[in-house]
Amino acid sequence: MNQHTIFVAEDDEDDQFLLQTAFASTGVACDLVFFTNGEELISQLAIAEERPIMVLLDLNMPIMDGFQTLTHLRNQEAYKTMPVLVLTTSSQREDVTRAYSLGANSFITKPHQYADLTRTVHQLQQFWLLTASIPQAGKSRRAAA
Repeated sequence: MNQHTIFVAEDDEDDQFLLQTAFASTGVACDLVFFTNGEELISQLAIAEERPIMVLLDLNMPIMDGFQTLTHLRNQEAYKTMPVLVLTTSSQREDVTRAYSLGANSFITKPHQYADLTRTVHQLQQFWLLTASIPQAGKSRRAAA
């Protein structure tokens, strides 16, 4: 994995495609790895040689939703400092509050228009990948063992 690998838990194939296209259009090289639920993401994190630079979580997914995934990640020492951004269709105040209380680093409501999504992705990349200092992605627990 390169330093800009992002794990994305998103079960909607259309949203996956739009995200992939929006990220590609910004000119900042990112490798998006998609999972259709939180359980798949967590399983891959456990075996990955290097952890991703960040995780994007949808809230509404089958098997293990975004809240459950966020709770699991924040309860694991290895993932407490990994940036986790909620990217979802919800704009409900209760969801925003709950996500932050569970340890989300950001809550972003998915824009309805593609141009707005591209702008949002560009801003996300500018801040999280180019401006903010975030903990070294480094090796996962598996690779260190």
